[in-house]
Amino acid sequence: MRDTALPLLIGLMIGAGILGFGAYHWFTAGNNEAPPEAPPERGLAEELPSFSMPDPEGNERHVDEWEGDILVINFWGTWCAPCREEVPLLVELQENYADQGVTVLGIALDEAEPVIRFAEDYGINYPLMVGENETLEVLEAFGSSTLGLPHTFVVDRNGKIVNFHLGLIVDEDVPPLLAPALEGQNAE
Repeated sequence: MRDTALPLLIGLMIGAGILGFGAYHWFTAGNNEAPPEAPPERGLAEELPSFSMPDPEGNERHVDEWEGDILVINFWGTWCAPCREEVPLLVELQENYADQGVTVLGIALDEAEPVIRFAEDYGINYPLMVGENETLEVLEAFGSSTLGLPHTFVVDRNGKIVNFHLGLIVDEDVPPLLAPALEGQNAE
């Protein structure tokens, strides 16, 4: 019995190998092309792009209105939990740094009506712009390839993008986020 078991076992192993080899080629047939290359990284824009968008009341606003200010441009949405969480900090930032020429500008990826209600409920004290496709186009003009929110850019008085933060901003993030713009204003 031992004499017949060994050849049978070897035969089964060879058969399993042939089946495995055939299954591999059957499942991968037609998939001989090279994987697509990742798109090249564009990198963030160096300068503030020129853009205009409506405010929640429908008035067209242009980013040039705040020329000469240090801008903290925050891309957000009323439906975004981290965005909602950081709004009180942005309200406080506007209050605490306005005398240093800092303006928070909120750009909502949203419809106007929810933004109006949200701004009233949260006491937003900084200018807002609102749009759907327009917001995505502006975010792309900033050079961001990530569509997650919130996104925050800091622009110095000369229109240079000097800092960027992806995700929720907390108290500890504010001084280092603003430092390049605030320090740069003393050099002028």
